[in-house]
Amino acid sequence: MSHAASTRCPLASRHALLGRARSSLGASSSAAAAAAAASPRPLAAGVSSRRRQTPRPPVSRSRAPTRCVSTPERSAKDPRARVALDPSVVAVRETTTSGELRASAAARALSFYEYPPDRSEYSVRAHRNMRIDAEWDAIGEKIAGTDVAFKNCRVSCLVAALPLLEDGAAPEGFGIDDGVHPASVARDGDPPPGTIVLGTLDVNQGVTLPAEELAGKFPRDDDPVRPGTDTSQDGRGPGEEKKKKTQTGDTGDAGAGETGVRATRYRRAYLSNVCVLPQARRLGLGKRLMRRAMEVAEGWGVEEMYVHVVSDNHGAKSFYEDFGFVVESEETAAFAAGLSRPPRIILRKSVGVEGASAEEASP
Repeated sequence: MSHAASTRCPLASRHALLGRARSSLGASSSAAAAAAAASPRPLAAGVSSRRRQTPRPPVSRSRAPTRCVSTPERSAKDPRARVALDPSVVAVRETTTSGELRASAAARALSFYEYPPDRSEYSVRAHRNMRIDAEWDAIGEKIAGTDVAFKNCRVSCLVAALPLLEDGAAPEGFGIDDGVHPASVARDGDPPPGTIVLGTLDVNQGVTLPAEELAGKFPRDDDPVRPGTDTSQDGRGPGEEKKKKTQTGDTGDAGAGETGVRATRYRRAYLSNVCVLPQARRLGLGKRLMRRAMEVAEGWGVEEMYVHVVSDNHGAKSFYEDFGFVVESEETAAFAAGLSRPPRIILRKSVGVEGASAEEASP
């Protein structure tokens, strides 16, 4: 090759050098970009590494996150710090309206069921709503006398109902944001525009309480009717014949002469599903429900009231004992183990005879 052929134009050499520099720079930039894309990048908490998410506005921290619990007492706000409620505005009475019966069912589902902390919020809500619907159906069937297990029982549902404000809003401290479940609100409650059911219980007139093994012992079949007992309501419960019967099956006035034989199913009653929402505790609503239950039972001619309590529930046992109940009998641990549940006790109180036991009240 000649010297003339191998010698390049200075301008051409300059352009060639500049082209190579640009190519080198482009390759470096591409390599850097590829390396940056391949290297892991720190992600903000809660951001998935599988896809990029658009920035979101900061979440307000004014409220704590909802926890998976069964009762509002563990919600964001502490019920003990809520606005004090005047108990006199709460009405304690019997109810048969659909809305208040559902609100009563909600109170039971919220009070009697607890969930592990690792249960998802969706799962908790689904199960809670299922229990509310099941309790609602059960209450309605018992009151109507269509529940086969309660065919020989007369049942009444009592509620402690807090009226809503005139505009339909909840009183301060008892709104949905305060932990009160929406199902606790009854829009058909009295007075309009509705009520919030804060507590509830059932009065069950009958020989035994279905699904409970422990049964009351008093009055006995041959015990005479207690003087002053009102027997005019015998046989008037739903599902029963509209006539009075004696224990032997003869028709007639079961309470005639106040000492005649009377069917035991009219002489005993049992309390069940006694509960008060956590937001409304320490206001005396439980005692007011109990007093009203005793009045209902006395109006039915009940002579002995019973209630079942889990043996290690010392708080509930003390509550009933303070109200005048006494322990009548208790299940053994072995018996309860055979049923796969804790042992229970049954307590008794004579109706209409303050401080008297069944033996003392019977003539």
